[in-house]
Amino acid sequence: MKKIVLGAVLLLLAAGILAIAWTRYRSVTVSSQPRIYHIGILSRGRGSYEVAIKGFLEQMRELGYLEGQNVVYDVRYLSTADELERAVQDFVNKPVDLIITYSTPATHPAYKATQKMSNPIPIIFGSLNYPVASGFIKSVEQPGTNVTGVISLSTELTAKRIELLTRIIPGIKKVAMPRSAVELNDIAVNNSVAIAQKTAKELGIELVFFPVRTKEEIASSAESITAQKVQGMIVGGDSLVWGGLDSYVKQAIKEKIPFSVFSINQVESGALIGFGADYTVMGRQIAEISHKILQGKKPEDIPVEIPAKLILTINLDTARAIGITLDPQLLKEADVLIGQ
Repeated sequence: MKKIVLGAVLLLLAAGILAIAWTRYRSVTVSSQPRIYHIGILSRGRGSYEVAIKGFLEQMRELGYLEGQNVVYDVRYLSTADELERAVQDFVNKPVDLIITYSTPATHPAYKATQKMSNPIPIIFGSLNYPVASGFIKSVEQPGTNVTGVISLSTELTAKRIELLTRIIPGIKKVAMPRSAVELNDIAVNNSVAIAQKTAKELGIELVFFPVRTKEEIASSAESITAQKVQGMIVGGDSLVWGGLDSYVKQAIKEKIPFSVFSINQVESGALIGFGADYTVMGRQIAEISHKILQGKKPEDIPVEIPAKLILTINLDTARAIGITLDPQLLKEADVLIGQ
């Protein structure tokens, strides 16, 4: 009888030891599994933003974030306010660990939705011009909210686009500027227009505006430029116009007028000349900020950055197509020459 009791006790002890060992094994196994981060990326349109996102993804891989292994991306290229709001709500419902936005209209719904959360999802913006005036942060040095990122300077460099046209066509007098309509109340667009008006007045240039309210209006707006007999065209920091840039490029080539834009991607699409941020590099900057946040740093303590690299790009094929002979000195100043 004693042997039976002893045997039963030993069996119970063995079972207990095995249970403890199994629990520890499970704990070690679970803890050794890498955490999978979920990142929502929201862009109003493609173009330059698509280039930035590609740079972001490349840098994230270099930092050790491998899609499907320790990170999952939800990338959305949208246009209307309703689409952007629905996408943000999807991100919040999941929830994602980070929201990355491109353009002011994409950042607005993300900021609004996350302010309702007890622990707001961090937001990193790219290609934004006025984060303080837009109410997203308290200061560029100390954001103080769940938002930080990289400003694009696309609005501030609007004056440079007009100046480049004066070097291409000395004495130019009339310039077209497609823009988002006033009632859309895009602060970057409104400031771009103000800068363009001031610069044009100083240079004795008449600006002709072509407002659009939706992406669908862009094609007809571009075609209407013909009647104005302009000598050149520029864009501001305008995500809606950028989303339909191909229509304006096509019209500029048809009219044989120089089109002065912002990014290398826009020049690659056929615009004559551009000066602005290198969006691939900007995307890499956003990846570095993302890494800091995923490692535990608070966005409120991460200063807003400016583009690490600005580039002057000229499309030689477009110059030939519109019959423009460019100043040799301007060609020497170019960082990138496209075509031959």
